[in-house]
Amino acid sequence: MYAVPAADEGGNDADRSRPLRKLGFLTIGLFDGADPRRGHEATLEVIELGERLGFDSAWVRHRHLQYGISSPVALLAAASQRTSRIELGTAVIPLGWENPLRLAEDLATVDVLSGAGSIRG
Repeated sequence: MYAVPAADEGGNDADRSRPLRKLGFLTIGLFDGADPRRGHEATLEVIELGERLGFDSAWVRHRHLQYGISSPVALLAAASQRTSRIELGTAVIPLGWENPLRLAEDLATVDVLSGAGSIRG
C-alpha cells in the first residue's frame, strides 16, 4: 500500500512513491440512546478488531449531548486494557468543555495504565 498525499508542507506535489508506514482508523461511536452501554461495548469491539486486523492506531471522538462516546478518556482506558499493540488516540475533544490540565492528567494516567505509552491526543 502506498501513501498518496496531495502536497508536501511547501505546497508542492508530494512524493507519490513513498510507502505507507502506518494505518489507523476513526470510530465515532454512534449508538442508540436507549442502550449506551451496548454502544460503548460495540466501540471497544471495533478497536479490538482493528488491532487483530493489523491497524496501527484507533482514534475516537467526543460526542457531547449526542448519542455517542461521552468520555473518550474513559473509553480509551477500557480499550487500553483490551489491546496490547494498537496506538489509541483522541481525534476530537472540544477543549471548551474541558479543563485542559485535568484532561492532560487524565490522558497521561491512561497512558501509564496502558503500559505501552500508546495514547495520542
